[in-house]
Amino acid sequence: MKHLRIFVNNFEKILITIFMILMVILIFLQIFTRYILGDAVTWSEEASRYLFIWLIFLSIGIGFTEQKHISIDIVVDRLPVIGQRILKQFVYLLLFAIVIFFTYQGYLLIENMMGFGQKSANMQIPMWIVYISLPVGFLFASLRLVQTSIMLWKEEQNESKEEGPIL
Repeated sequence: MKHLRIFVNNFEKILITIFMILMVILIFLQIFTRYILGDAVTWSEEASRYLFIWLIFLSIGIGFTEQKHISIDIVVDRLPVIGQRILKQFVYLLLFAIVIFFTYQGYLLIENMMGFGQKSANMQIPMWIVYISLPVGFLFASLRLVQTSIMLWKEEQNESKEEGPIL
């Protein structure tokens, strides 16, 4: 499990970093060619938009593990520690069901897009390549939710080890 977690953590973050670097380069290229050379590169705006879509969906799972998503925790903070963990576990299970539903719906969307044969306007790439970011991102998010759920209960074990008798 540890090696899988390290691989998934690094894989997503590396992809996100590469996509961000490519986006910055493409946007700089677009600005340079439009305002300095007077002739815009038409495909760079479209490519950066599609990279941004991929970046967003790949970031969902990282938000779960780092607990960066928006949450209202006034109720959770008032519960005892075990109540907080049980409530968080319930929320993780609910989110997992939603994420799996979105993954499946994304898969159905990809099947439809492949059947349509639609291509992007400037780059002429199949649009299913852009839309596949949805099921891939939610699949990674489901893995992250499982990871976060496991870590929720491992924290309890680590805290009990740390709270041993003072010698």
